Amino acid sequence: MSGELSADGYKLDGPSQRMLRALRGGNWLYSATLRDAAELEDNRQVSYRMEHHLGPAGLVLEAARDEPEKEARRFKLSDEGEAWVEAHADELLAPTTREEIADLAQQGYTEGTEAKDSVQGYRKKLSRYKNQVDEVREEIAHVRDDHDEYFRRVNSVEKESEDSRERSKDAKHAVEELREEVGARATTETVGELQTDVSRLQRRQGVIEHRQAGLARQQAMTERSRAELRALAKPAGYVAAGSVVAYLALLVVVYLLAPGLVASAVIAGIVVVLGIGFVGGAALYIHGARSPLAPVMDRSDDDVRAPTE
Repeated sequence: MSGELSADGYKLDGPSQRMLRALRGGNWLYSATLRDAAELEDNRQVSYRMEHHLGPAGLVLEAARDEPEKEARRFKLSDEGEAWVEAHADELLAPTTREEIADLAQQGYTEGTEAKDSVQGYRKKLSRYKNQVDEVREEIAHVRDDHDEYFRRVNSVEKESEDSRERSKDAKHAVEELREEVGARATTETVGELQTDVSRLQRRQGVIEHRQAGLARQQAMTERSRAELRALAKPAGYVAAGSVVAYLALLVVVYLLAPGLVASAVIAGIVVVLGIGFVGGAALYIHGARSPLAPVMDRSDDDVRAPTE
């Protein structure tokens, strides 16, 4: 703080200047606060400077009091005082005593230390923020790569989808062509060929059924003939057995009565046996000729005629 200053002809000593400096900002301050700021011992010293120097110079205003005996005095800078303090800020803020210089140095050292700590803190924060920014950039790069890969996949899927649509169109067109071709082939001629094949199969089925009926009739007649033969065989056996017995008895009688006629009897017996065999064979032949056992001939599938009954 500089030496004595003057305002409108009124001298301003060091305590007055310190009070003006404390009143900067436009706030109302009590006398006790101004006393401490000016390093005075009594409030009366503050009142003296206000009443004889600062007030008459128009730099300070005093607040009104309803009960002066009970209320403390309050002061603040007037508009002229604010302008004068701003105009003489360098002189008011400049230290003049050793104590002020020491206080200012200490304040500067403290503020410098705090500023240094703040700068170091800011540097740490800045480094941390820088690391975070680098991490964010890396994440952004990964996101960009993922974004590019996603769009490449989307483009690939779109291309595959387009190819699938083209293949679907081709398949649909091929199906339509095949449907038209099938429709074109389903003509009257094709239907006539199918009818011919069906007729041929029906005829073939009729021939097979006819053959089966003929075979069934032939088998029935064969069984009937066998039954008739069995019916004839039993009496014929009895007749043959009786004939043999009678012939043997005749031989015994001839041998006993006329031994010389035995040879003639044997020859007569052989003739009789041959005659019986001839008669039996002729009877079988006649029976077989009368039996309707005509064989059924095989026919081809293309030219088949029903067998004659």
